[in-house]
Amino acid sequence: MKTLIYILGCALLFSCDENDIMPAYEQKGTTTSTVATIGVSNEEPEAGETVTISLMYVNPSSDPLATVEIKYKIGSGSYSILQTFDEGTGPRDESVTREINYVAPAAGSTVTFDMVLTSQKDYPQIMRTSLEVSD
Repeated sequence: MKTLIYILGCALLFSCDENDIMPAYEQKGTTTSTVATIGVSNEEPEAGETVTISLMYVNPSSDPLATVEIKYKIGSGSYSILQTFDEGTGPRDESVTREINYVAPAAGSTVTFDMVLTSQKDYPQIMRTSLEVSD
């Protein structure tokens, strides 16, 4: 029995194929990641209720932010810009906190908010939150 296990073990060990070399990759662009959060004061507001959107982010001196844009979409609709902040001359390496008021739309709607942080890099950093308007 030991001999059979030994033979099977050797067969498995020596029958492994060599791994294929992975194809080369192509870098499409770069992005900066910074500390950032977005949240809403009430995730299930009633229609017409004012909700506060809270933003917090750090503007890194290694790749300063150009703009911080708040976009929203209702349901599966297209995005609209709620507000844009010019951060080109903003403080560096410090926490920035902002609040924006938003009035909840019709009952049963789902609203998605994106905070888009754009710098000198090719791609922005996007943070997302959402709310559902109660019936």
